[in-house]
Amino acid sequence: MRLEFCAEQVRTGNLDQHRDPSRKNSRQNMVDQYVGRRLKLLRRQKHISQKVLAERLEITFQQVQKYEKGLNRLPAGRMLAICMALDITPNDLFHDLLLKEYPIKEPENYTDQEMELIESLRQLAPPLKSQVRQMVGTLAARQ
Repeated sequence: MRLEFCAEQVRTGNLDQHRDPSRKNSRQNMVDQYVGRRLKLLRRQKHISQKVLAERLEITFQQVQKYEKGLNRLPAGRMLAICMALDITPNDLFHDLLLKEYPIKEPENYTDQEMELIESLRQLAPPLKSQVRQMVGTLAARQ
């Protein structure tokens, strides 16, 4: 996916041009794809499966998959329900689009172990975070 195209859509306000011109037969809106990937990232950060989220929303897990892949547009009411189910805000879903930083960075796809490490690191006091960062840097340099 070309996020530069998505950034241009947002920057110019031309969201009527839904398809990436570099992809023939593309039916996916670039913003929908971005929001879907953010949804997947945030859901995984909360350690919630597609099935559990679907049950909370009273939809099928296949529908959650379609939202995460950007195949289906996320209606405003459903977006609000997802935000409530995941304890996030709509701003969390639009993250880099709202920061107006271009080109848009791809959301990271972390493993469960990486997510656990990140969450643990966030709970540490700043001096300890610095020590952990130095230790990890030292270990990585040895590889």
